[in-house]
Amino acid sequence: MKKAIKVIMVIIVLSVILFFIMHWDVRQGVKNYTRTHPITETLSSNASIEILNTGKSFYENLFNDIDSAEHYVWIHFFIIRDDKVSHEFFNLLMKKAQKGVDVRLSVDFLGSDIPPKNIKRMEKAGVKITKSRPLSLKNIFYSLHHRNHRRLISIDDNIAYIGGFNMGEEYLGKDPKLGYWRDYHIRLAGDAGKEVYKQFKRDWTEDGGEEIKSDLTPYTSASTEGSVHFIFSTGDPLIERTIDWINEAEKSVTITTPYFIPNNKLITALKEALKRGVEVNILVPDDTDAWFTKPSSYRIEKSLLKEGVHLYLYQKGFFHGKVMVVDHAWADVGTANWDPRSFYLNDESNCIIRDEEVARHLESLIKEDMKDSEKVTRRDFDELPFWEKPLQKTPHWLYYYF
Repeated sequence: MKKAIKVIMVIIVLSVILFFIMHWDVRQGVKNYTRTHPITETLSSNASIEILNTGKSFYENLFNDIDSAEHYVWIHFFIIRDDKVSHEFFNLLMKKAQKGVDVRLSVDFLGSDIPPKNIKRMEKAGVKITKSRPLSLKNIFYSLHHRNHRRLISIDDNIAYIGGFNMGEEYLGKDPKLGYWRDYHIRLAGDAGKEVYKQFKRDWTEDGGEEIKSDLTPYTSASTEGSVHFIFSTGDPLIERTIDWINEAEKSVTITTPYFIPNNKLITALKEALKRGVEVNILVPDDTDAWFTKPSSYRIEKSLLKEGVHLYLYQKGFFHGKVMVVDHAWADVGTANWDPRSFYLNDESNCIIRDEEVARHLESLIKEDMKDSEKVTRRDFDELPFWEKPLQKTPHWLYYYF
């Protein structure tokens, strides 16, 4: 018995030591990578904007655009599954590649379920494929946690997509555990697509993908329907931009996110906005694909409720949209969650839409989502399962790994 206890203690001590080594390595990796990859904020461009908040509408539009492509189809997803809708996607890519279209598919190194035989089949058909952000011996633990969370789609210079959907049947609501899937993605048609084109090219080259020799002339549109620009980030500069947006708010801030674990600076900015009389609405899922992120957010949510925030728990299924609307006037739609992974570790992409009509349309859609939600009160936190209550006190530096 004593021997077994000693073995267990040794394992615990070694695990703790390994964890602190990993944490140190991750912090060093963040410093090294963000030093050479500063935040990119593009110039504004015009585009017509279509909001897609169901997997069905997203895939229908995307597959139609791929089928109509004449010059190139460049796509990066964080996750690609091996299922029916993914196979339809693969077949469409192969069809276009065989017709001479430049087809490039990037997927995060850890985010793919594609069997090697399907990769070989696509490559044989002419589809160029790369795994994004592969593991590296330098800062190996950081390279493990540093993921390319962007979803970048660029088609023939004039079409671009950005938002929360990936490729797989779960996004059609076919995961029996998560059920209905609500997300937010935007389709852009016009000159703004050239910035997505440029960022995809940068990522592709950095990931060791086949050289991109051509540099097609960006499409120029007469459209003035929407003024948009992009933020491509890695590390905490995105936090500072988000704080600036909250500090500038005069009327309202509406935030939707699947994971809500903001740091103290963001919490303070939200509380100061509430004190100025700004209405703050936050929508998060009740059921989640990462249960361990919920208890760590309870303490934060309670403190914000005390200051007057309106907090909603989505009940219809799983909510995965990453949207912020400020003063009913402009919006941010992208891939960044309100958690340390997005704010510190991941490569993210955000589209800033300076168009009041689009912003109000987004708000109207989110209000419909709120009808499918339960408004949280402070009393609800007294009814938490007993095993979740201690997890509210999780040390903040552990949030990196949620």
